[in-house]
Amino acid sequence: MDAMTAEQEKAEMAQRGNRSSAGGPRWDLAFIAILGYVVVEYTRLPAMFPILVPLELGKVVVGVALLGWLVSPRKLEGDRSAVWAIDAALVLLLSAAFVSLLFAGHRDLAWSRYVDFLRWGLIYFLLGRIVTGSWRYRIFVLLLLLLNLKLAQHAIRYFYAARAYWGSEAVAVREGAKAGSTGFFANSGDFGLAMCVVWPIAVMLLFAKAGKSLRLFLLACSGVFLVAILVCGSRGAVVGAACSVLAGIMMSRKKLAVILMALLLLPGIVYILPGASKARFQSALRPEGDRTATERMQLWRAGLMMFRDNPIVGVGIANFGPTRLEKYAQPGDTTYGFVPHSIYIEVLSELGLAGMIPFLALVVLFFRLNARSRKILLALGDERRRSYEYCLSLGLDLALIGYLTSGAFIAVFYYPHLWILLGLSTGLYGACCRIQQDATKAEAVPADRTVPFQLVAI
Repeated sequence: MDAMTAEQEKAEMAQRGNRSSAGGPRWDLAFIAILGYVVVEYTRLPAMFPILVPLELGKVVVGVALLGWLVSPRKLEGDRSAVWAIDAALVLLLSAAFVSLLFAGHRDLAWSRYVDFLRWGLIYFLLGRIVTGSWRYRIFVLLLLLLNLKLAQHAIRYFYAARAYWGSEAVAVREGAKAGSTGFFANSGDFGLAMCVVWPIAVMLLFAKAGKSLRLFLLACSGVFLVAILVCGSRGAVVGAACSVLAGIMMSRKKLAVILMALLLLPGIVYILPGASKARFQSALRPEGDRTATERMQLWRAGLMMFRDNPIVGVGIANFGPTRLEKYAQPGDTTYGFVPHSIYIEVLSELGLAGMIPFLALVVLFFRLNARSRKILLALGDERRRSYEYCLSLGLDLALIGYLTSGAFIAVFYYPHLWILLGLSTGLYGACCRIQQDATKAEAVPADRTVPFQLVAI
């Protein structure tokens, strides 16, 4: 009988740790349902097939995911204080929204939006508790990129078809390259922000250890997402992409990945960004001559006046539009916009300081949690810089920066992007804690356990 060496036993334990790193079975009701939610949300199935509208598929799959999570075994690894801090900030935010609802002038609108807001909070919670294993979040991120790739290619084709139909690039840009859907892809600004969220994730994952086919897929996603950002007609989306690159240069140690982002973006702006979009950037330098800029400033001014008059709880969730028309419309206003076209003005005007403080706390805690995930990985060895988990954490950081900068020009606070990013961050942290735990177990095998076997072999 050959002796079993300590190295073989450690390898076997590491394999067992890898098999159990998903924290249970790979497929269960909760995970299938959370994948179903993403499909429903990003394909807008009820909009495509009106017969499905009464079924309220989004709420159904979220309910099934919650049921699946309740009946599945749960085991939390590592220090959870950072995750609980995010949970606490979210509870404070939801509480602020509820209090603002009580003082809202249009309570029916506020109730409807608050129910949706509760759903986003639940999505964050479930994502962070269900998608916690390496295999699971790889599948989830792959599905998320696939769905956005479908939308991106549709938007690109829409732009070039519109340009050919109208015979004018300016008209195609003004119309905007939509994703052919409703809700948070209904206009070019909403769509462009969604692309700013997924673009840095795809680029960063390019530099993780992966097979050739996955690298080709990520390279395709990186290029298509960027082209969609450039042709969608949203100036805020281009600004968001540029800020992601600048933030990566200052923050990330993955300089090669950031250089690739810059090498993709700069030639794209020169050769792909439509001339009409470049003209719109130039006109933004003179807001008085730019209709869109003038309207945005009117909306922002009204939102700041709402905050001035209601600094603690705001005018009420979803009450910016009617409140502006009733109390803050100015004689020179040229817009009838019902949203303030800025996440910051949106939160300040509707939720006041009671909402803005926990919102900013969520942003800070998000970056802090991703930094903790990277710290856990680097403690296991510098080679972990090329791990999927490490690269994903960097991509999530840059995705939130794209969201925050592009969102300065569009009201997307009640859209799913922020809550999906928060959920992925907490799930990734749980996976990193499990990797650390498995590595610790593998190294804890005492070397003298093999001595009796060696004596027998002799």
